[in-house]
Amino acid sequence: MTRKTESHWEQLKQDVCSCVTNGQFDAVAIAGYQNGLRPEISASRSLTETSAEPLFLVASLTKPILAMLVVQLVEEGALQLNRRISDWLPEWNRGEKRRITVRQLLCHASGLPDQLPENQELRDRAAPLEEFYERLHEVPLLYPPGSGSQYQSMGYLTLEFLLRRITGQKLPQLMQERIFQPLGMQDSFLGAEGIQEAETLLSRVHSVQLPADQDGHSGNWNSAYWQGLGAPWGGLLSTAADIMKFCQEMLAISRGEGTLVTRAGLLESVSNQLQWIEGIPERERTYRGWGLGWRMNWKAHPETFGDLLPAETIGHWGATGCLMWLDLAAQSACVILTNQPSQTSRMEIVRLSNRTHAALHSS
Repeated sequence: MTRKTESHWEQLKQDVCSCVTNGQFDAVAIAGYQNGLRPEISASRSLTETSAEPLFLVASLTKPILAMLVVQLVEEGALQLNRRISDWLPEWNRGEKRRITVRQLLCHASGLPDQLPENQELRDRAAPLEEFYERLHEVPLLYPPGSGSQYQSMGYLTLEFLLRRITGQKLPQLMQERIFQPLGMQDSFLGAEGIQEAETLLSRVHSVQLPADQDGHSGNWNSAYWQGLGAPWGGLLSTAADIMKFCQEMLAISRGEGTLVTRAGLLESVSNQLQWIEGIPERERTYRGWGLGWRMNWKAHPETFGDLLPAETIGHWGATGCLMWLDLAAQSACVILTNQPSQTSRMEIVRLSNRTHAALHSS
């Protein structure tokens, strides 16, 4: 690390500490990667110091990881992107829902809703995922499959049950066996349910500063129920270091060196899938693209990953105040985890993303 680079990272560290001191966040963890350099910064005032690494609820950063499992199964010949999910899940063989494909679920073009109308009610009575899934069958589509693009977490719930049908395993097991263990992500768990010493594990999780619509609800982000559920659309517990291991694997695959999927599989995953779906409106197709689980960098949108990043950058936001992005061409990556919901912290996280990008490219 050059003296100039060290100076950039020291300034960023001071900035992060100030964010915690002045109350913008209770906890922040940043990991970066560029040309073999992998600096990490963290600051917190919400947990007692322990030998174990504190965990964050990283919300929708879960989705690209789930998508990589789907790509693995495509490469193994177990499923096909353009095949209808009703071929495996007969409960979807009704009305226009029978037209939903695997690809549409992955790139938010299925017409399913983001959340169920009774989402909070189900959470408050600690409903299992099976109950969410059963209710989803009855909810009408927002639009015919393939005719629009709207963020839909319930598509990822459906993907879990598709993977269960194909593999005979639940998603937490699949992620551990196929992603976390091979990459050495020892501090990553899709929910704490079924884990030995789950109570100890949950004591490591930074509490999220709850938004008003969750405050007072027993099924909120900080509840043992939610952190144990392993929601396939946003239940991952992890660290910045572990998420960076996943990002580094994606960079390695893009160079032809990784092992989780082939280079061709990754490049298909990070390409704008909406361009291949005929019914998608031009605005979404051109300016708000989605890959397979990955989101494109929406340059002129408040949810951009960073002002200095090219449009080809891929990544994802997490509603609990988390962000990851990868620039495959520059071979750089960034993970920012906080406990302040992105609804109110997004611009501050983008500011930290800009500073991290500058530090990574300061040599």
